[in-house]
Amino acid sequence: MNPHSSRPAIALRAVLGTGLLALALTACGGSGAEEETTPAPPPESAAASATEPAPEATPSASATQDGAASGIEAALKAVLGEQAQIVSGERLQQLTESTQGMTAEMTVTPEECGQQGLGAQTGRLPEGTELVGGIVVDTEDPASPASDMLSVTLFPDAAAAAAALDDYEEFARTCSSYTIGMGEGMTAEATLELADVEADADAALAMTIGTSVSIEDVELPEGTESSTSTTLYVQDGERLVTYAGSRVGDQAVPVGEGLEKVESLRAQLDG
Repeated sequence: MNPHSSRPAIALRAVLGTGLLALALTACGGSGAEEETTPAPPPESAAASATEPAPEATPSASATQDGAASGIEAALKAVLGEQAQIVSGERLQQLTESTQGMTAEMTVTPEECGQQGLGAQTGRLPEGTELVGGIVVDTEDPASPASDMLSVTLFPDAAAAAAALDDYEEFARTCSSYTIGMGEGMTAEATLELADVEADADAALAMTIGTSVSIEDVELPEGTESSTSTTLYVQDGERLVTYAGSRVGDQAVPVGEGLEKVESLRAQLDG
């Protein structure tokens, strides 16, 4: 099999299983995808906001943001390990936009689970939002990496964080199953289920996504045609902590295991 044939399949699994953020972080993690990807133009909403005068950041505000990001990065490495790839700020935005450009070429059925629905997986990030993410990828088998991702999103206020969480839940309830086509005879079937989760926080949400990928006239390596992902969100006021773990096959990361990582990160952030 041509090794290049498996790359879109891996991308499909990443988008379906852990969202665009994880795919962007994976690209930054040295897979080579970053060098092969040309950043896509920003979405219309981003382009429109770019024409509006941006508020001037005072030196003290900028220093506060840098300090917050630095503290989050340290907390992420404390939980994920020093080998974790950490991305924040403008670099993360560039990577996310490039992966959004890739998903723009996908055809989603049913239509309501299309670009607007998939976009809900990254959340709505209003002006002033800070996002820092970290990921650890097991590349022992490059064709089917396992990944654990943690991210911290600091919204302007608690209402904005709650709205993002509502977007995730609405997508999960509206799109319990959907199909994605990516051209070249490639198709992915996804099944999404909400899972029970309890956390001492303002709100929490958990879901699992099973994904099966097929490519016409191409036989994928045994065991790599499907994956299962577990995603958790825990909201504390304006802060949203996210975990996404993806494994090849039907062995999902237990919700409790993902919650342990989230709780460890929250403890680091609040310590």
